[in-house]
Amino acid sequence: MQTSYSKEIIPIAGWEREETFNFFSTFSQPYFNVHTEVDITPLYRYSKRHGLSISLAYMHATVQAARKQENFLLRIEHGQVVRYSGLDLSTTILRENNQIAFTHFPYLDELEDFCTAGAAIIAEVKQSKKLFNGYQGNALLHMTTLPWFKFKGMEHAFSINPEDPGVPKIGYGKLEMRGEQVILPISIGLHHALADGYHIHLLLQELEAVVQRYTL
Repeated sequence: MQTSYSKEIIPIAGWEREETFNFFSTFSQPYFNVHTEVDITPLYRYSKRHGLSISLAYMHATVQAARKQENFLLRIEHGQVVRYSGLDLSTTILRENNQIAFTHFPYLDELEDFCTAGAAIIAEVKQSKKLFNGYQGNALLHMTTLPWFKFKGMEHAFSINPEDPGVPKIGYGKLEMRGEQVILPISIGLHHALADGYHIHLLLQELEAVVQRYTL
């Protein structure tokens, strides 16, 4: 299955990240992880009021924010840096037998549309016996949710591969209720040849802005 998003090559020679890219590209393990949290109270209340899945809602908000950040659209393919025109997400779904399934969710602009389509995908995948469902290429964010326990961050499993494309890896933990606030623990892993901590800061700023749009 192919992505519907186009891509363009970013010439490495003369690129503002040329030296940084060349440096971190030599690392056998080039990913770095940041563990933090986001106040999603407005989004949580909106989702509850409209009967929407909270997990689908915060994943949608994350993809929406990432699509506006240049460095989250970059990938490494055949030694070249490419920029995708958009992103979907792939997340783990727990099947009826308590085994995970990596599942593609196409991005849709409206939260309600995304949650409706997502609920149908989840219902189908829960009955599936397949480990991979739908597109699993590079125009994605890789996501997983650990909703059962207090969360201080996570490290993702991956192969040490010099051809790794640098797909961002995002993990979520159990929601924390702090008085009137609803706090989402989040872990963000990025390929250091493509992004730095500053770009996580930009993502979190945009994610907070997306969440605030749902304020009553």
